[in-house]
Amino acid sequence: MQIERKEQLSLLMDGEITDDNFIDEVLRDKNLQSCWHRYHIVRDAMRGKLHNSLLTVDIANQVAKALANEDTYHQLAEQPNPNEVLVPQKHNLFWIRVKEVMAKVSQVGLAACVTLGIIAGVQYYQGQTEDSNGVPPTLNTTPIGVNLAPVGGISQQDDQQILEKRQYDKIKLLLQDYELQKRLNAH
Repeated sequence: MQIERKEQLSLLMDGEITDDNFIDEVLRDKNLQSCWHRYHIVRDAMRGKLHNSLLTVDIANQVAKALANEDTYHQLAEQPNPNEVLVPQKHNLFWIRVKEVMAKVSQVGLAACVTLGIIAGVQYYQGQTEDSNGVPPTLNTTPIGVNLAPVGGISQQDDQQILEKRQYDKIKLLLQDYELQKRLNAH
């Protein structure tokens, strides 16, 4: 029924109803009067004719009432009682502090152990990968599976053997250069 009254109030405002009985009812009912006032404010706002003097809607009282009715504090089921809270004894405070310090020292000790293990592993790995000459693998240019001939002490050989030796040395140098280029470009 309240919705019908507000519809009739809107029709009255638009000039579509001129019922004197409804006008008398609006004059007697405070709720319909405030609704009439709000409808006029909304209409003026929609038409762009709203003035500051027309804004007399007092929402502060409505907000205050809503806040007064709202339950803002919820009591927890397991909230500690201040009378039952245990305060640490004086002689226990020292051990609590020692426990905190030992926890921090153990964390630092664990970090130091992990760091030591990493450093030792890297050094061990580097020691394993170095050649028997102490040369790291990136600088080792000797091809895999090639035996080096000692320098000097070459006995007299015929021309065919010397030619084969030079070709062999040339191939060996090309392979060494290839291995070196491959390792340098790999990094």
